[in-house]
Amino acid sequence: MQYRMKISRRPGVWEEVLECDECEGTGTVTGETFRIDYDHGGYLTSCKADCPTCNGNGWVHLPEEEDAD
Repeated sequence: MQYRMKISRRPGVWEEVLECDECEGTGTVTGETFRIDYDHGGYLTSCKADCPTCNGNGWVHLPEEEDAD
């Protein structure tokens, strides 16, 4: 469920945005990366990365139809 919140990117100007569903507002997601291991062929390990949906902000802009309300 997406929560609406207000942020201020400039002093005195408030914008209403939605919390990112993919990262749940944290701005980071857990992914997998390949580690080379010459003896066993390599393996996958988990790593933290910026959320690709919100670019690490934790929020996304309102869709156009909701923004007009």
